[in-house]
Amino acid sequence: MIDQKNIEMLFDCFDESATLLYKTYKTSYIDGLVITCENIMANSIEDKYSDIKSELQVLLDKVTSIEFDKEEIRKAFQYACLRGFKHANISNQMITPETMGIFINYLISKLYTRKELIVLDPLVGTGNLITTIANNSDKKVSLIGIDSDEIMNKLSSALFDMLGYGDGIYCQDTLTYFGPQSDCIVADFSGIEETDAYRIIGHHGDNIQEGGFLIGIFNSDIIMPESLIEHSRELSETWKLFGLIGLPDKIAKNQNKSIVIFQRNGELVIIPHKFLLVGLPDFNEKDEMMKVIDQLNDWFKNTEFYKL
Repeated sequence: MIDQKNIEMLFDCFDESATLLYKTYKTSYIDGLVITCENIMANSIEDKYSDIKSELQVLLDKVTSIEFDKEEIRKAFQYACLRGFKHANISNQMITPETMGIFINYLISKLYTRKELIVLDPLVGTGNLITTIANNSDKKVSLIGIDSDEIMNKLSSALFDMLGYGDGIYCQDTLTYFGPQSDCIVADFSGIEETDAYRIIGHHGDNIQEGGFLIGIFNSDIIMPESLIEHSRELSETWKLFGLIGLPDKIAKNQNKSIVIFQRNGELVIIPHKFLLVGLPDFNEKDEMMKVIDQLNDWFKNTEFYKL
């Protein structure tokens, strides 16, 4: 059970520590957030912060005795990232809303039968999308994240460490990554140019098991029917278009976005007789949302397709 007070307490530690480091050493808020994560993990303050060591220790002592739920950590970290982005004049669109992660986790639960999954995010950003999925999954999930931005790399690495997801964060151009084959790829392609988005999808076909799914969030202007069909043909040796789910404006920060699902080709892959196509209402419209979930559950129950 998530405790809102725990979230607030941990956020206060992040925020006050980062602010103190900024005021004393002119350390950026984001770097201060990363340093605070390191202090919490080590349960100590380095001597180089001697000018404010006692003050940082007081803040640290407030949280080190608490066993935080993973979602409490992620939420507090997300709020601190938003504060840091405001300080650095970075768009908060770099953080994928947690509602997206929760819904994509639902899709993964329907698309996979395996109890253990390797999940790859080739545009990991702050790590909010992939860790939301992992935190809410009933499967044992191993995570890999890639991002060429050094700031995003620092943040996602810190979040992975805080949540105990290891060191599977790589700071490099996603098109240069070749690693262990994942079972599932998730990514937020918002803000990515159309050509680049499909180049990334094509490249990472080599980094996923046959029959595995890529679940991506796209701005609707780059997945217009003609464009999506054209690119699907270009990718057809590697991927098959599996489904499209329209997102409501409120979930997508007042932008037209959709979730597109591709399945990696393979000898055992079965093309569904009916394309998965649905539009989501606002998550606050509970009755309407339940109707759509019932439709999706019915589709998954009665449609034959290959599951890893």
